Amino acid sequence: MSWNRTATFHEQLAVTLNAGLTITQAVQLAGDTAGGEMRAQGRQWSAGCAAGRGLAEQLATAQQPGFDVALVKAGETSGRLTEMCRDLAAHYRHRIELRSLVIGKLVYPVILIHVTLLALGVVLTFMSGWSPWVILGLPILLWLFAGGAWIALRMLGEATRAKLALSGPFAPLTLPFVAANTCTVLRAALSAGLLMPDALELTAGACGNSLLGKRLTEAGGDLRHNRIESLTAALAHAGLPAIVVDLTNSGERSGKLDETLGQAATLMRNSFRLRAEWTARITCGIIYGGAMLAAAGVVFLFFAGYIGLINETMKDL
Repeated sequence: MSWNRTATFHEQLAVTLNAGLTITQAVQLAGDTAGGEMRAQGRQWSAGCAAGRGLAEQLATAQQPGFDVALVKAGETSGRLTEMCRDLAAHYRHRIELRSLVIGKLVYPVILIHVTLLALGVVLTFMSGWSPWVILGLPILLWLFAGGAWIALRMLGEATRAKLALSGPFAPLTLPFVAANTCTVLRAALSAGLLMPDALELTAGACGNSLLGKRLTEAGGDLRHNRIESLTAALAHAGLPAIVVDLTNSGERSGKLDETLGQAATLMRNSFRLRAEWTARITCGIIYGGAMLAAAGVVFLFFAGYIGLINETMKDL
């Protein structure tokens, strides 16, 4: 799924709905504007809307992200679909911007360490008599290691990855992201008139982490059966950050829950962005350090080989 096409689809859908077009016309026009795979899907969804099916239902059938389905469902229920589409577009634009920022920071140091390993292979080949395959072998080993780590992560399974994301060194980075999703969907669900237990259950499938989703579902059940007294207690039970819990508590006490959930979503989104930037900087520093060590090794081997060559020449004389 292309984030850019998805963002364009929701942006155009918001514009056309605001202009007064019917949902059938708006969905088809949004799909045509987004292009690519969204064009065919937009026409299919438009036909479904004409037949009386909800857009959220069709998004779920097409296996679109749970976050998208939840916001569109909340928008259809509350009559605020235009606003929810704008939120979805902003969500994807934010992800695109953040992805570009992280990739931009990592491209140069990755190229640097790749070239350094090539240089190390050249020195080992010509100065130490190693096989020429070493020149390509060292960079290939680097990428095989990276690819193997990625494959191993994918093979862990959804439940294990969700657990890892909320524990250890990964939690400070991933928890703000899922907390932002949770607050955004929860706010939309409550504004649509859903009861708090139903809103929590809707949010569970859209937060972006199956383990947190399970906790939210359990908290919703406890709230429904009066085993938990408030939404604040439910979010604390689910393990959301303290600032989210505190803002929710303030919102419940003051009657401004919609406002405080919006503030919590914004704070968590900004926190995720800041932490992602620092993670990219630290990763760059580690890569630079590795590249410098490899470069030092290249220089050392080069001079060691050069001195050895001089010694051999002196012996021959």
